[in-house]
Amino acid sequence: MSVPSAAYSVTASFFHWAVAIPTIGCVGCVMKAQDSPKSEKGKWMYRHKSLGLLTGMIVAPRLGYRLLSRSSYNVLELKGNSSAENFLGKAGHYLLYGFMTVMPATGIAMGYFGGAGLPFFFTKFSAIKKTDENKASTGAIAKNAFQVHKQLGVYGKYLIPVHASAAFLHYFRGQAIFTRVNPFRTPRG
Repeated sequence: MSVPSAAYSVTASFFHWAVAIPTIGCVGCVMKAQDSPKSEKGKWMYRHKSLGLLTGMIVAPRLGYRLLSRSSYNVLELKGNSSAENFLGKAGHYLLYGFMTVMPATGIAMGYFGGAGLPFFFTKFSAIKKTDENKASTGAIAKNAFQVHKQLGVYGKYLIPVHASAAFLHYFRGQAIFTRVNPFRTPRG
């Protein structure tokens, strides 16, 4: 095991922000769709689906990097934190990994197996071709994916403001939280 570092690797930091931006946009779009009149829901859901697919495209290599480069995530605990804070921070990060992995996966499954396809900004990826032989099974996959997606979305969306609030709490305590995850700083040794 490597010696803990004061900051994440530049690659890990880049992946953090590259996933954060479309994830936040995706959640924001679906919340806007929920509050919009029926005539506007479609455009907000199209944006939600596009950003969700983009999140999935970025989170896949991020997850691979996370699993294969454990030393890049071996970072010292923040000075001044209690053991409870450190535990909650780790738990929160694992929950966020689950959220940012399961939500795009279930969204993609809904679009692909449900027959609607996968909207992606100015284009659309095709869905599975429905046949008499696969209609029941693909419909069941889409239905199950929808149930997981909807339930996780109801509660999982709160992980983002909790994560951001915790980061600002550390910042206002004088802890170098944003330096740790800044991809534009000098690479660690």
